[in-house]
Amino acid sequence: MAKNMKYSVKQFMVFLSGIVLMTLGVSLTVKSEVGAGAYDSINFGLANLLKINVSIAIWITSFVVAVISSMVRKRFLKFTTFLTSILVGISTDMWVMMTESIVFSTTYEKVVIYLIGIFLIATGIAIYIIPNLPVNPTDDLMVALTEEKSISLMKAKLSIDGICIIIAFILKGPIGIGTITATLFVGPLIDIINKIIIRICSKSLSIK
Repeated sequence: MAKNMKYSVKQFMVFLSGIVLMTLGVSLTVKSEVGAGAYDSINFGLANLLKINVSIAIWITSFVVAVISSMVRKRFLKFTTFLTSILVGISTDMWVMMTESIVFSTTYEKVVIYLIGIFLIATGIAIYIIPNLPVNPTDDLMVALTEEKSISLMKAKLSIDGICIIIAFILKGPIGIGTITATLFVGPLIDIINKIIIRICSKSLSIK
């Protein structure tokens, strides 16, 4: 029993550390003003429009996406996906508050911070998917589309990101050239970093 408990705690700590890194990256991309990820832009745009915390916007959009996933699968809602949404929302609010007073004035600073943010997002996701705990609703929707509509993960992701960019534009979210860059390169970067982490830490991260 003690061994199983230790195993579960290890899973959760890896999962949580990935989310913390990912949300820091999201906050930095938004602060850079170069352009946040497509889905992140929706959340920040909605939060600004409704004058609410980003966490609440994340929970609202997560619920909508979870409903869409259930419709695609023709099954009941997967409430386990909200575990990740709750943690992502809280962590994002924390980083937004901590970085609120930081200002990047030059183009060079903004680009560097954007690149750091993208790297942290990819690293965070690469880490948080290792324990195989519930993914967030947008990732679950991507999986649902591949399972039910027989399309590739890449096509599913690009389709979701494309729709998110349109919605973010309507909501006046923080989209820009960086949004397109994130859409094209974060996925492959996640895959590369995930493989590197697993190869280097295969013994210490034997938590699957």
